[in-house]
Amino acid sequence: MMRIAFFDLDKTIIKKDSIIPFMIFYLKKNPKSIIYYIRLIPYLILFFLKIIDNNKIKYEIASIFRNITIEFGEKIGKEFADSIIPNLYFKDALDEIKKLKSQKYTLILITASFELYAKFIAKNLGFDKCMGTELWTFRGKFTGYMYGKNCYGAAKRYRLFTEHIFPNHKYKNIAYSDSISDLPLLNFAETKICVNPNNKFRKYILNNKEGFLIVKWR
Repeated sequence: MMRIAFFDLDKTIIKKDSIIPFMIFYLKKNPKSIIYYIRLIPYLILFFLKIIDNNKIKYEIASIFRNITIEFGEKIGKEFADSIIPNLYFKDALDEIKKLKSQKYTLILITASFELYAKFIAKNLGFDKCMGTELWTFRGKFTGYMYGKNCYGAAKRYRLFTEHIFPNHKYKNIAYSDSISDLPLLNFAETKICVNPNNKFRKYILNNKEGFLIVKWR
C-alpha cells in the first residue's frame, strides 16, 4: 500500500510565516524592487486591519517580482532556502520527516508560500513534490502576477486533485498543519496531525476528535 504524507510549511515545518523574511531577503538582493514595496503599503495596512484577505494580499505581493528573469528569481529563492530557512526549522518537524522517509512515505509539501522558494525548501528536506503559490512567467521573466490561485485553504485540496496526486490503488495518507484554514486538506486525511494549534483550532479539534492528533513541536 502506498503511503503519502502532506505537509504545510509555515508554522508547521518552520517556526513562523516565511513571507516576511523572504520579502526582506528579496529586497536586499534586488533593491530596485523598492518601488513595488512602497505600492504595497496600503494593501498591507488593509490586510492587517482584516479588510482584505490572504488571497488579495498575496496577489499584490506577487508584483515585487515584476520583470526579473526566471534565473535571477530562482537564484534568490534557492539562496533563501539554503541560508535563512535552516534557522527556522522545528527540530521535531525534521525528526518526523526523517521518520516518514524511513517508512517509505511519499512526501508532499503543499503551501501558500511562493513556489519560487518553497520548492527549494522541499528539495533540501528530501520531499518528493512541492506545490505552492505559482507565479506567472512570460518570455523568461516574471510578470508580477500569480499563476492560478493562492494555494491556501480549499485551493490546496483542489490543487491535489487537479494534479492527479492520488494513485488509483489503495493508499494511506497523513496530513500535517498548524492552521484551521487547512481543514479542507486535513479532513480527507486518515490521520490529521495538528502542530501547535492556536486556541480557535484547538477548540475545533476538541469538538471533532476523530482522526485528529495535537502535537507540540519545538
